[in-house]
Amino acid sequence: MTSAIQTPNTPFAPPIGKVLVPVFLIVFTDIMGYGLMIPLLPFYAEHFGASAFTVGMLLSVFALCQLLAGPPLGQLSDRIGRKPVLVISQIGTLAGYILLALSNTLWLIFLARIIDGLTAGNISVAHAYVSDNTAPQQRTKAFGIVGAAFGLGMLVGPSLGGLLARHSLTTPIWGACVLSALSIVATAILLPKGIKAEHKGPSETLLPVKPILDCFRDPATSGIFFLLSLFYFVFNTFISGFALFLAGRVTWGGEPIGPQTAGFMFAYAGLLNFFFQAIALGHLVRWFRERTLVFTGFLLMAIGFGLLSLSHTVLVTLVFLTLSHSGAAVLRPTITARLSKRVSPQRQGLVMGVNQSVMSIASVLAPLVVGLLINHGLYVGWALWMSVIAAAGAFGVSRISSMRDEPAVS
Repeated sequence: MTSAIQTPNTPFAPPIGKVLVPVFLIVFTDIMGYGLMIPLLPFYAEHFGASAFTVGMLLSVFALCQLLAGPPLGQLSDRIGRKPVLVISQIGTLAGYILLALSNTLWLIFLARIIDGLTAGNISVAHAYVSDNTAPQQRTKAFGIVGAAFGLGMLVGPSLGGLLARHSLTTPIWGACVLSALSIVATAILLPKGIKAEHKGPSETLLPVKPILDCFRDPATSGIFFLLSLFYFVFNTFISGFALFLAGRVTWGGEPIGPQTAGFMFAYAGLLNFFFQAIALGHLVRWFRERTLVFTGFLLMAIGFGLLSLSHTVLVTLVFLTLSHSGAAVLRPTITARLSKRVSPQRQGLVMGVNQSVMSIASVLAPLVVGLLINHGLYVGWALWMSVIAAAGAFGVSRISSMRDEPAVS
């Protein structure tokens, strides 16, 4: 007999709280560690002589490794289970953070990011776990709650990182190491085993080229992946360039922005994510169609980032950031849930791994573009570039059939 946890599409699916509480805690701890470190990484790399373009390369090399590792890790989780692969990913993250904290040359910083990138399956595997264990009608809300954990982690992490940076630039990285270790313990103790072997997809190769190509050929998923690629490109352009934008263009009390204030600004973006995904999204999905939410999300991002190009002060930046990140906070879990509902349970791990690869492609390209723009002082161009891509996403929502039709599982 198939257990309830294996058949989320049946009436016997486990209560959503039982599934999401451990995942929420794990994602929150993971992202808090990431949030501690990532806003300070440009300042840390510049300490070793890195230019803005080199900082972009540093972010891109992580994403390139993540791109290569994402689909194999996703399919491996389909074969051996989500929990073991999640632990492997978290151990890799911890090893990368430790090496980063101990680095005394730029090449060691690159090596640390490579190690972390090659094992970076944490979020995609967590998404697949949620897909396994929630009914389709619960999934948008479920991904919103996981997204809220992401937002809360990005609220607490950068704030704590900004405080720890008063001591040294390595102190936040050691803090990230501690949080990464805690996330491993939380996974081992709190996360149920979940999906069992007999429910997994067919065993193929660990480099599933054909299934990846199929995801982009399948009408049920190809359009959604296109929209996700636009979102991820905008998101990674923001993440990789915001600290440099603040340092080069925005002032606080007449002084340039430093690591501590940059951390607090990232924390505000995390607060917006948490509010919309933990509190507002559950109501919004009852009032509006998914297509409407995705369109509105792209539109708010386009307006917010367009106005950000005019910003010179912290307060004005926060106002425009509110617009752009309100849109992003609603868009991401909604479109991820849409993708999840359009594929069978046997393909959840693979498709979420491909989703991570789409994000990684954007994460490879976006920092390089950011590095070129910021190196030439084109801060306005950086903000307008994000606005144009988000506007293209809003236009694309109305043209893509998989956003108009009712979900059809493939």
